[in-house]
This record gives sequence, structure tokens and C-alpha cells, in this order.
Amino acid sequence: MTSARTAIRAATAADHERLDGLFEGFDLGDAGSYGRFLIAHAAALLPVEAALDAAGADRLIPAWTERRRGEMIRADLAALGLALPELTAFEPLDDDAACWGAAYVVEGSRLGGALLARRIAPGLPRSYLGTPQAKGAWRTFVEALDAALLADDRIARATRAARETFSFFEAAGRRQLEHSHR
Repeated sequence: MTSARTAIRAATAADHERLDGLFEGFDLGDAGSYGRFLIAHAAALLPVEAALDAAGADRLIPAWTERRRGEMIRADLAALGLALPELTAFEPLDDDAACWGAAYVVEGSRLGGALLARRIAPGLPRSYLGTPQAKGAWRTFVEALDAALLADDRIARATRAARETFSFFEAAGRRQLEHSHR
């Protein structure tokens, strides 16, 4: 049987690639563009984290409270003098498998964030992208995900939630890119 992480990664590869391509449209070396990048991420991350909290992520995901990055993105926006965007609720996560799927996207974004942090201009705030993950945190997360999602139907529900999470981030990114081209 394929591990949950392998199945989710394969099923969401196109979503992930599309999202990465979209966020490449933001110039992190430019304060204005970087601010729009942070606004887009806040518009998605904060509601997804709230849905994860409501679904009980703290009882499922190792060190969930320490993994949350909402306060970091709020601090970066405040440092840039930017207000939080209007937040749209993320669909409630109706079971543990869905919670794991949404968390897979949020946790995976940390890995990409470390690479993106190198592109932030000096002097701009970087706590959201630049705060390193604890050593072994991703491995611990995916091992727990694999242990929690052993049945195909649970992997399917997690995959559906992961795809919905990617779409939620994509919609937020598109709104900011469209806003910047007006």
C-alpha cells in the first residue's frame, strides 16, 4: 500500500505546481509586492488555521500550537503598516482525515517558505517565511500523517481537503495579483 504522504503528494502535484507558479508572480524584493504576497497568504492561512483549530488539530498533530504561523504573518503585516485582509471562512474540516489533509498543505508551505525567505529584500520583515522549522518537524509530521491515514477512504478524504486548501490559497493569491494589476 502506498503511504498517505505519497498518495497525497501525487494527487496534489498539479495543484502544488499551479500554486507555486502563481506565487512566483510576486516580487519579494519589492516591499509593495511582498506586502501583497503576505496579504494573500494571510487571507488563506488565517482561516485555514482557524478551521484546523476548530477541528481539533491540537489533539492530532504533534506540536500543533508551536507550528501555527498566524501570529508571525500578522507581525510581518504590522511591520509593513498593512492591515489584515478581509477573511473568508474556510470550509469546516468535518473529520480527522480532512484535518490532516489541510495541515499537509500548511505544513508543506513552511518548506517552500524557507526557500522564498532568501528572496526577501533586506530590511523587510521575515518572521512568517524566515522562521525555521524545528529540526525533524516535517519528518515527525509526515510520520504521524502516515500513521493516522492507513485506510484508502481516509487518504481520499485527506487528499480532497488538501486540494481544497491548495485552491483556497490559490484564490487568495489570484485576488492579490489581480488587485496589483488594476
